[in-house]
Amino acid sequence: MDGPSANDSDESATVAGLLGDALAARIDRWAADARVDEAARLRARERWLRHQAEEEGSLAGVLADVAERGAAVALHVRGGRRHRGEIAALGSDFVALRSVGADLIVALHAVTSVRTLPGEATTIGDRSTGTSHRLVDVLAGLAVERAAVVLVLADGDAVAGVAVSVGQDVVGVRVVGGAAVTAYVPVGAIVEVLVNG
Repeated sequence: MDGPSANDSDESATVAGLLGDALAARIDRWAADARVDEAARLRARERWLRHQAEEEGSLAGVLADVAERGAAVALHVRGGRRHRGEIAALGSDFVALRSVGADLIVALHAVTSVRTLPGEATTIGDRSTGTSHRLVDVLAGLAVERAAVVLVLADGDAVAGVAVSVGQDVVGVRVVGGAAVTAYVPVGAIVEVLVNG
């Protein structure tokens, strides 16, 4: 807060002249107490607002905040896998990372932690991602393009091949090598999608 102005001093002198020094000092003390009370009230409100924001935080919100800053992250994924990169896209149930030489899509249900670089500001994550894009939508786009993918599954298995079809909850992948075999994978079992090229 600003200190007393010349105008405040003039008012105090006028009050002191009319009411005496003792009453003027009491009024000054009351005004100072009121300023202290107001500052304390404002600090309490700031704490309350921050607490409310923290309670509304979500993993997707944290990822949205980090993506907006363009900061790199390390994602730890179920099964012990770790990936570093910049967040390229965020959907309602996935996060896409851009790293050296590859694009990676990770299902949010498989993320065990998100770590920022040293010195990064703390993120509350109290905002909405603002998107309804789902992993199944991304897989459908990859199937249209006949993209080469590696699907890493929750049990640690991997299916490598060309995405050829996507249903409501299943993706078909023409498996690489050997006979022409198609693997059908439940979307809910997918932990990661590595997109080649």
